Amino acid sequence: MSAVGQVFLAGVLDAQSAAPPRTMLPIDFTNSAEYGWLAKPVHASRVLDDMTQPANWKFSGAGTMSFPDAPRLGDMRALRVDMQLHRPPNLPERMRLPAVNLRRAVANEDWSGYNRIVIWIKPDFVGVPVLPLQIAMHSAGSVKVPDRYNREGTHFVTLARQGWQPVMWEIEPLARDRVTLLEIGYFVNRMIANPDDRVGFEIGRIELQKVDADVHTGWSVGSGKFAFSHSGYQLDSRKSAIANGLTGTHFDVVRVGDIAFGETVLRKPMQQITTPTGTHQQLDFSELTAEGRYVLRAGAQISKPFVVSDTAWLPSITKSLNFYYGNRCGFDVPGVHGIDHLDWFATLGDKRLTMSGGWHDAGDLSQGVINTGEGSYAMFALAERLAAQGQHPALVDRLIEEASWGLDWVLRVRFDGGYRVGFGAHNFWSNNIAGDGDDRFVEAKNNPNANYIAAAAGAIAARVLRTRDPVRAAEALRIARDDWKHAIVGIEGPSTWHTPAFSASRMELAGIGITASIELWRATREAQYRDKAVELARTVMASQQVARVGSTMPLAGFFYTGPDRDTIFHQFHRAADQAPVVALTQLIDALPDHTDWMSWYATVVRYAEYQKQSSRVTAPYEVLPAYVYRLADSVQVPDSGGRYLESRKEYAEQVRAGTSMGDGWYLRTFPVWFQRRGNYGVLLSQAKGLSAASRMRGDREGLELATRQAEWVVGRNPFSQSTMYGEGYDWAQQYSVSSGDMVGTLPVGMQSRGTSDLPYYPSQNMYVYKEVWVHSNNRWLWLMEDLLPRYTLSAAANTFALTSSTAPNGDVTLRLTLTGAGVRRIALRTDNLKLRAPNQATQSITLRANEPITLTWTARRERPDLPWVAVAVEEGGVRRADQYGH
Repeated sequence: MSAVGQVFLAGVLDAQSAAPPRTMLPIDFTNSAEYGWLAKPVHASRVLDDMTQPANWKFSGAGTMSFPDAPRLGDMRALRVDMQLHRPPNLPERMRLPAVNLRRAVANEDWSGYNRIVIWIKPDFVGVPVLPLQIAMHSAGSVKVPDRYNREGTHFVTLARQGWQPVMWEIEPLARDRVTLLEIGYFVNRMIANPDDRVGFEIGRIELQKVDADVHTGWSVGSGKFAFSHSGYQLDSRKSAIANGLTGTHFDVVRVGDIAFGETVLRKPMQQITTPTGTHQQLDFSELTAEGRYVLRAGAQISKPFVVSDTAWLPSITKSLNFYYGNRCGFDVPGVHGIDHLDWFATLGDKRLTMSGGWHDAGDLSQGVINTGEGSYAMFALAERLAAQGQHPALVDRLIEEASWGLDWVLRVRFDGGYRVGFGAHNFWSNNIAGDGDDRFVEAKNNPNANYIAAAAGAIAARVLRTRDPVRAAEALRIARDDWKHAIVGIEGPSTWHTPAFSASRMELAGIGITASIELWRATREAQYRDKAVELARTVMASQQVARVGSTMPLAGFFYTGPDRDTIFHQFHRAADQAPVVALTQLIDALPDHTDWMSWYATVVRYAEYQKQSSRVTAPYEVLPAYVYRLADSVQVPDSGGRYLESRKEYAEQVRAGTSMGDGWYLRTFPVWFQRRGNYGVLLSQAKGLSAASRMRGDREGLELATRQAEWVVGRNPFSQSTMYGEGYDWAQQYSVSSGDMVGTLPVGMQSRGTSDLPYYPSQNMYVYKEVWVHSNNRWLWLMEDLLPRYTLSAAANTFALTSSTAPNGDVTLRLTLTGAGVRRIALRTDNLKLRAPNQATQSITLRANEPITLTWTARRERPDLPWVAVAVEEGGVRRADQYGH
């Protein structure tokens, strides 16, 4: 071990001895999708291979294949593979991860009568956390499988326990009219084995079966199923479920858990609604506000239980933190892995630092300051919000503990001059011995996005830790200052990227820079940070589409990549859609008297209203559409040689599959994408932008819509499936081939099928869309900063309400009705409105208890083609209310 590794290891051991080991949350497999698959009736079956004909199998790779004589599980025969591992001292000069491939030829068979493959598998390993196998089906019919992206037709299964296990893969979505091959592959994700390590596995009987397949494509819920929020609902929130094929005309809400037979607390008619996504049954029970545990019942169908409670989102936060803990790098996590990657180094010239620490990035073992920094920031932000409201003190402590683990890595893995590792790729467990063949190195770069993110994490940590840990707080602030100094002059471009996936447009970078600058201003009150935030805000505002576009579905408020506004801002993987909006809300709160305040406010309102209007195309789910597209932009797509196998033809097909807005503009629910798919980075970033805007505005409708996005993730979706592992019901295994299954993981996200704009979430487990990813959890925790704490929005609306009306001559009348007591000073601020009586923009009034007063202003739009925004503000920022018109 290197001297650097020894110093880091000593620090880790000190940290672990100071706190008792934390056990990982147990996985309740009875709530998993796999458990449900075991119970499915099999309507037809056929044995594909009983392992009695060795000649059917072809083997290649680093290992041996055998067919043991002794039967397994009664009379089942098996194929066995024993891996050949790299062991010192006889190491090859150029090492690769040991891998094998098994091929079972199929004679152009038509499997259309079957929709599930079942393979009995027994892992046998010591020295690696899990054993992941890759299963691939090949079909040479009119639709080729695997597809050109090598995604469709491939399924990963991660085995963590010894013993025989039936692996089930529903192949209903796949073409299978001319099957030619079944492949099983495996690679050992340990380069150099320890003396006692061994890896092997056995394959038993393989069957084809016909079952009632799970829903995998489209907007319709499976017949007789309920799509609802498995995490539950908060007391005063809207509450609804979506269904299909329920019998009868009414539904019941039944209280369970504290009464023997269940208590029917609500009976209502089911609504049949038709929206752009089709015809659905909707069960609305928003009037239910009593805390408790409930089920929905309609005819013979009963949902699984859910809670109604203001702590409904709390378990998902605790489970997310469980994932971060299990995903720690350089830490002995009981039941997952030991201290790791002490021989992985960040380098700058002849200098090097161990990369060990922070959190692994995804299903592989990558790491970088962008995701680790954002994770720390989100945890500190949520902890600060809860602490300010005196809520959930134990959770506050746990958030700060985990955030501090990430912060330590952010503060340590950096070089002078602004050089950091934004992202370093890694995909195997090393032996922690520096100087041998499994060491890995990643060059540090001076990237402004990475430095801004690190500065924001350090600055918020300095504030949150000021009294808890003043020494660490001071160090965090010192380093944040230095990171910011290099960020403001850094070059964002290919020369400073570690991967294009983590690049930032000029508009994004400005938003991220505002957050870092405002956090440092809050920590220091130094004018340089405030002034830089104000400067960057002008870039954000100039990048917004202000005038509505589209003749049949006009929309405005979305962003371009920069002030030139020639390229609409789009992402399809990692996303920072929240950056401009969150940044402006932070400016609005921090600098209420700034001359640009109203322009910031109007920009935020336009974005929030855009999200609210666009979500109507996905009703009743109200999942936020991804982006506005122009068909003409297909010329910007490389037609060959692209990183993700892009195609102009497919780009145009995907754009046309969206909702036409008229005049060549389209709105897509999912991004236009190619090989790399999965939308939680985009969706949860947008949800955070909307939630931050709505909290700032006191907009209950906007916060409800942000809540719909969280509900979509945990079950209120066409698949009736929670996609957070271990939260709710019917969650399925995700691509976590290095560390194994952990409660609280979120995948990269749902995808669309082919060139369509339809939701697609099949049972096959494949990267990247089903790969676990800290980015998704980062955005989830940050969203919870706005959803978990309860805000008394309704009370504010009742005491300080602004309304508007427009006369035939175009005059806009604004009326503010307010109650209270004492002398109040009210200012009306406007964007694209000119008051008829400008001297009445600010008024002083005397309020008497329980006697409402109404103030009235009349204005005219300055530019008829642009929307307007008005906000009434009570002096001191106690209350405000806004109106938007177009």
